[in-house]
Amino acid sequence: MPDSPYQNPIDIIKDKVSVISVEKRWAVSCYIPVFNIVTCVLTAVRMVSSQYCLFHARQGLVLFGLWFMTLVVALFSPVVSLMLLGVVLLLHGAGMVIAFRMQTIEIPILGKLAMRIPPTYLFTFLTTKKLDNK
Repeated sequence: MPDSPYQNPIDIIKDKVSVISVEKRWAVSCYIPVFNIVTCVLTAVRMVSSQYCLFHARQGLVLFGLWFMTLVVALFSPVVSLMLLGVVLLLHGAGMVIAFRMQTIEIPILGKLAMRIPPTYLFTFLTTKKLDNK
């Protein structure tokens, strides 16, 4: 008997939900403080076909840069560093909420800087492979 063209609607929904949940997990992990450098790089390589994940990976990288800058400022002024650290942690939390809601909202100022990074730059830099899409 030939395969039926009819596919169970529940299987279709399960497939869509599993794809969404994988993208959501990768996107949210890009905002885990301190570890986001690793998760952003992994997201850029593993989820290169998802514009949603690449959007959050780029913003996560810029947040890591801001966090690193906070450490450098701590060498000169611990008080200013603590204030910057509070802002950075607030931005990490906001990024997690945005990614969890499956939205692509740019973080003010940092988002514009993150969008200057080409979406597939990390993939081509780390793997030395060219993508054949658009």
